[in-house]
Amino acid sequence: MDKLGIEYEMIKTDDGMQICYYSNSRSGNGVWRNEQMPLSLSLPMFLMQQAFVLFVNHLAIAVVKPLRQPRLVGQLIYIFPYKTAMVLETFANMAVVFHMFLVGLEMDINLILCSGTKVLSIALAGIFVPMAVGFGLFFLSVVESNDFGSNVYIFCAVALTATNFPELTEILTDLKLLRLDIGRTALSSSLISDLCTWMLYLVAILVLNVGKYYAVLATVSFILLCIFAIRPALLWIFRHTLKGENLSDSHIWLVLAGILLSGFLTDGCGVHSAVGAFLLGVIMPQGQLIKSIFRERLNDFVMGTWMPLFFVTIGLRSNLVFMFSQTSWKVVLVVLISACMGKIVSTFLVSLLYSMPPKEGLVLGLLMNTKGVSALVVLNAARSIQAVNTQAFALMILAMLVMTCSIEPILIATYKPTKQFVLYKHRTIHRTKQMAEFRILACIHSTSNISGMIKLLQVSNATNQSPIHVFAARLVQLVGHTTAMLIMHEGSTGSNSNLEQVETEKFTKDFENYAKTNEAVTVQTLTSVSPYESMHEDICSLAEDKRVALIIIPFHLTAKDGIGTYANTALAGVNLNIITNAPCSVGIFVDRGLSSTKRKESLYKDHVIKRFIMLFTGGPDDREALVYAWRMAGRPNVKMTLVRFLPGQDVTRLRQERNSDRNSDIISGYEREKQLDDEDIYEFRFKTMNDESISYVEKVVNNAEETVAAIRTLGYIGDLYIVGRGEGIESPLTVSDWRNFPELGAMGYMLETFNLASRASILIIQQYIDRNCANMSEFGTPAHIRIKYGSELSQRIKHVDEDDN
Repeated sequence: MDKLGIEYEMIKTDDGMQICYYSNSRSGNGVWRNEQMPLSLSLPMFLMQQAFVLFVNHLAIAVVKPLRQPRLVGQLIYIFPYKTAMVLETFANMAVVFHMFLVGLEMDINLILCSGTKVLSIALAGIFVPMAVGFGLFFLSVVESNDFGSNVYIFCAVALTATNFPELTEILTDLKLLRLDIGRTALSSSLISDLCTWMLYLVAILVLNVGKYYAVLATVSFILLCIFAIRPALLWIFRHTLKGENLSDSHIWLVLAGILLSGFLTDGCGVHSAVGAFLLGVIMPQGQLIKSIFRERLNDFVMGTWMPLFFVTIGLRSNLVFMFSQTSWKVVLVVLISACMGKIVSTFLVSLLYSMPPKEGLVLGLLMNTKGVSALVVLNAARSIQAVNTQAFALMILAMLVMTCSIEPILIATYKPTKQFVLYKHRTIHRTKQMAEFRILACIHSTSNISGMIKLLQVSNATNQSPIHVFAARLVQLVGHTTAMLIMHEGSTGSNSNLEQVETEKFTKDFENYAKTNEAVTVQTLTSVSPYESMHEDICSLAEDKRVALIIIPFHLTAKDGIGTYANTALAGVNLNIITNAPCSVGIFVDRGLSSTKRKESLYKDHVIKRFIMLFTGGPDDREALVYAWRMAGRPNVKMTLVRFLPGQDVTRLRQERNSDRNSDIISGYEREKQLDDEDIYEFRFKTMNDESISYVEKVVNNAEETVAAIRTLGYIGDLYIVGRGEGIESPLTVSDWRNFPELGAMGYMLETFNLASRASILIIQQYIDRNCANMSEFGTPAHIRIKYGSELSQRIKHVDEDDN
C-alpha cells in the first residue's frame, strides 16, 4: 500500500516488471465466477448508479417542469449507500470542472466592462448587502446558537452573492421576459454577480487555507500566466491554424487537455480545480464559432450525463432530517428570511434610485435571487474542507432551493409582463412622408443574401429629399443553451482566418461600400445571435427600437438563374414569426436574378434599363406594395408597369348574389376597401400620366386560371415583380391554397410555383396593421366582421357554390 492508500503488488517476471492491483477495488469476474456480490465492487456499482441517475434525472425534470421549476430542483434527491459515494464524487468533481469551463466560455468581459451604471449598481448592491447578511445575521444569530461552525458565515456570505446565469436565463425564457428591459438588466447584472462570486470564493478559500501565503502567491501567479501567456498563445494558435468553419480534432483535444491541466494546477495552488477550468473558459478567444463548437461537443454530455452526479453528491450531503432535529425552528426561519430578503431589498432600493416602477424593482430583486451551480459549488467546496458542518450545509442548501423554487410561481401569480410599445407613426411605407427619411431593417441569413439585398436597396431610390437609413442585420443561429445577443459593428473587425470573422468582415464591408455609393444612404450593421425559435423577437424588438417602416427578409429558398435551391426550412418558421409579430410592414425578398452574375452589369450601371412589374389585386398589402414600387419608379433607369386585375362578370354576379344575404357591415367593408384601392390607383395614374417610364395595364379576370394566363401574356420582361401578400384575403382572382409557402401570399405563391417569373426576383409586401384592427377576408371583408359572422358566411358561400355547380 502506498501513501495514497492504494493497494498493489510489484512482481518481477521475464517480461519485465508487472504491477498488480487488488481486483476487489474495481470489478469482479462475473456473477457466476465471483464470490462477492457485483454491487460490492466499485465499477459495477458506479455503472448501476450512473444508469439510475440518468433515469431519475430525466424523470425528475419531467415532473418539475409543469410546476415551473428549474431543472436542478428535481436533481438533488437521491439515495445511495455512503460507502459507494467515493467514485461517484470523483466523477461529480470532474463534471463541475467541465461545467465551469463552459460557464467561463460564456463570460464576455467586454460586455461586463461596457455595462451601464444601472446594471453595475444593481449587481454591486446584490453582492455587498447579501455579504453583510452573511457576516451579520449569520454571525450574530447562528453562531450564538452554537449550532454551526465558526467559519460558516464566510461561505454563506459568498454563496448569497451568486445569481446563477444559466438558471436565470431558463426562468426568463419560461416567463417570456428575456427580451424585455427587465430581463436584459437581470442577465447583465447576473454576469457581474457570477464573476464577483468566484472572486470572493477564491478569497475565502485562500483565507482559510493552512498555507495561505503560498496559496495566494501560487493562485495570483496562475491568473497572471493565463492572462499574459496562455491567452496570447491560444489567440495565435487559433488565428494561424484554424481553417474552414470547423475546429479540427487537434484544437478540440488541445483545449480538453488544457481544461484538465488547468484544474490540476489550481488544485495544486490550494483552490478548487473548477477555478482553473473557469479561468481557461474566460480567456478563450471570443468568437461564436469556437463557443458553438465546444457547446456542441461538451454541453449535452456534461449537463446530461455528468452534472447529475454532482447533484447526487449534494443530495447525499444534505441531511435535512438531522438538520431539523438539531436546529431550532427560529434559527431556520431567521436564516431563510435573511437569505431571501438580502438581494430583494437591495435590488429594490437601487431600482427606485433609477426611477424604475416599484413592482418592476421587486420583480428584479426576486429574479436576482436565482441560485444554481455556482452557489452549490461554493457550499460543496466549503463542506469538503470542513469549513461548514452538516447542519449549516443542509440549511443553506434548503435556503437555495426555497429561493429558486419560489421565483417562477410567485411571478406567474403576481406579475403580468407587458411589452413596452414604442410610439411612432411611420410603421408603414404608406405613412412615411415623401420628403422624410425612409428606415429599412434589412436582414441577412447568409452571405449569399448580401448581393441581392444590396441591389434591392439600391433601386429603392434614396435621394437627398428622402434619404434611406438601412439597419443591416446578420442573423446567426445560436447553438447551445445560452441567451441571445446583439452585436453592433462600428467598422471593420480586422483580418482573421476564422470563417465567422471572414463572413462578418464581408457583410460589414459590402454594406459600407453600398453606403459610399450614395450620400443619401446611411448604413448601420449589426449581428443578431439567437436561436431560430426566438430570432423573430430580436428582429421585431430591433425594428421597434429603430422605428423602421419596413423589414426586408430573404425567402428561405435561394435560387441561381431561376433554379430553386433548398436552403434551410427552419428559416421559413423565422420568416413567418417575423411576419406575424412585426411592428411595421414586412417584405419577403425572393432573389431569383438580382444577385445573379448575368445581371451584375445591368443592375449596377444606371444607363441600363431595369423593368419592374407591380401586380395589383386590391387590399392594404397591395396598396403598400404600390407605394414602394412607386418609390422605385422614381429612379432614372427604371421602367415600371402597373398591372391591375379587375373582377370579371362572373365574380361580380357571384358577389351580388352573396351581398343579398350579407350583413351591411360586410358590404360596406368591401366597398370601403375598393374605394381606397381606386383612390390610390387614381392618384398614381394622375401623378405619373406624363412619365413615359411608367405604364398602366388593366386585366379583367374571373378566376385564378385567368389571372395566371394574363400574367403569362406579359412575357418574361421583368427584373423584379412586386406584389402584396394579401394577408387574410380570399380572393377568387388568386389561388386559395398556398400553404406550402405561406409567407409568399397568394400572388407570390403563383409567381413562385407556376413558373411565371422564373428569371425575375419577387418582392412580397405585407402592410403593418394594428392588432386591434384585423386583416381582410374574402373580397376585402374586415376580419373582425368575418370572425363574428364567419360560420354563417361560410355556409352561404358554400351554398352558392353548390348552386353554381
